Amino acid sequence: MSQAPDNDPTVQPITSTNLNDLENACWHQLASGVEHEHDGFKTMTVATCTNRGADARVVVLRRVDTSHKYVWFHTDARTEKVLQLEAFPTATLLFWDKKRHVQLRLMVETRLHTDDYIADEHWESATERERKLYFSEHVPGTELSAPYPGYPDDVSEKVLSQEANQSARKNFAVIECRVLAMEYLYLSPEGQIRARFQYEPESKMTWLAP
Repeated sequence: MSQAPDNDPTVQPITSTNLNDLENACWHQLASGVEHEHDGFKTMTVATCTNRGADARVVVLRRVDTSHKYVWFHTDARTEKVLQLEAFPTATLLFWDKKRHVQLRLMVETRLHTDDYIADEHWESATERERKLYFSEHVPGTELSAPYPGYPDDVSEKVLSQEANQSARKNFAVIECRVLAMEYLYLSPEGQIRARFQYEPESKMTWLAP
């Protein structure tokens, strides 16, 4: 399986017959997804539990700690996903890299940050464009009579004032995800590869039947 998927010589498949090398490659690619806009791992699906069943949505990967096995994403503090994660802190993060034909599933335990130094640090590193998304006067999911971009029209082309930044900041939340386990799946007509990397409650890595 040395040929890159889709015959693209610039895209290297994440494959290895050594579990340690494979795990390192997966984490390296996750970290790369934070930095590169068009990387397959730039976005992920967050699956949560609710009293009514399961829920899911796509979010942007914002930070990765490859050494301690943490990932982070941002959200509006008023969203349903925040309420769901407060009630059921465990979740699954699903990544799909179309070019590499690789799926990653991260089983995580989450922690919400809103009014602490972690949230402040993430807010300071956010771009002006990202901050504007938290300036909405509407709670996410509110029924409206017309499409709404996520922030008032009068700030769409402007740099946020200090007052506006403070208003947006109160709606900003960081979700910290401690990775308990990661499952890797490579899909190819030549054959599939699947592996599981367990971190808690004990460390273990093994090959799995696809």
